[in-house]
Amino acid sequence: MTPTPTSPVGRLMATSAPLTWLFTGDSVTAGEQHTYGQRDFTQLFEERIRYELGRRADAVVNTATSGWTADELCTMLDHAVLRWKPDLVIVGIGLNDCRNGEAGRARFRTKYASVIDRIIAAGAHPILQTPNGVLPSSPEARAGALPGYAGDIRALATARGCTLIDHQKVWAQAERTGSARAWISEGCHPNRYGHLVMAHTLLRTLGLFDPHSQLGRLRIPYGDLAVPIPEHPGA
Repeated sequence: MTPTPTSPVGRLMATSAPLTWLFTGDSVTAGEQHTYGQRDFTQLFEERIRYELGRRADAVVNTATSGWTADELCTMLDHAVLRWKPDLVIVGIGLNDCRNGEAGRARFRTKYASVIDRIIAAGAHPILQTPNGVLPSSPEARAGALPGYAGDIRALATARGCTLIDHQKVWAQAERTGSARAWISEGCHPNRYGHLVMAHTLLRTLGLFDPHSQLGRLRIPYGDLAVPIPEHPGA
């Protein structure tokens, strides 16, 4: 698979200049604790980009911080994102915002929209990710509100012309088969298999997945992804 040549990601990767890919967001993107020493999805992505695809001059930066919401990201955007002068910014935010329930969605949309606008103004392309799924044991406000927040992220991606990585859709469909329970360490935190699912989803959506590569051959419990991941038209 390769990115669509006319897409933002495809156009950037077609140039000879090395790219800076920057991940930012909450504890899932930070890959803390719940991977138990295994690589998180951002590190798996880096292996695909810099090793398997041979883009050794590209830089992959991760500034995600446990506990962050759209508010914290908006406040810290200059330090965490813009000072690195990235070409592409992969944002993973929303799980902590869900704890504010339906009443928090308007503020979430406002803060997230500000983040997107500032990234675009700085000359980078935003790649928005909906959160992964959560277990029923996760706090009720988070579990019940997650679909609404994921919908807000989808709407923002469409309105701002951003690339969308729809993890929540993949996990919601996998939950109906029981597969997603093998991907969670605790509550809302993916384990090593969950991070592999997220890496595969990210790469498939961007048109960078190769099932025959070392990374592509890594197996996910209960078979492969529960649903096929088409290349997103904005990838």
